[in-house]
Amino acid sequence: MTTQQLPTVTAEQLGEAVGRIAGFAALSLHESFPHLSLDSLVETFTRASATDFLAKRYLSGLDSGKTPGEAAGAAGAALIWAWAEARNAARAQLDNATA
Repeated sequence: MTTQQLPTVTAEQLGEAVGRIAGFAALSLHESFPHLSLDSLVETFTRASATDFLAKRYLSGLDSGKTPGEAAGAAGAALIWAWAEARNAARAQLDNATA
């Protein structure tokens, strides 16, 4: 039986990865939907709850054998999906309140 050696990630490397993932996610959404403020997206994606979310997803991806790029991509996609679901839920709640 062989054991897989997991990469060691320092706090600095994790912080850099999480910051890049948040930045790329914000930029991607802004490029797809220019009416969304890039500054607001960056602010949202760098809040403690979002960075905790990204760090957990990124590390989980590494632990499951993904490359750093794959883990980052999956974490960024998950963040965008979670943001979109929250935005849609808030919009539905607002629509129901005004109906």
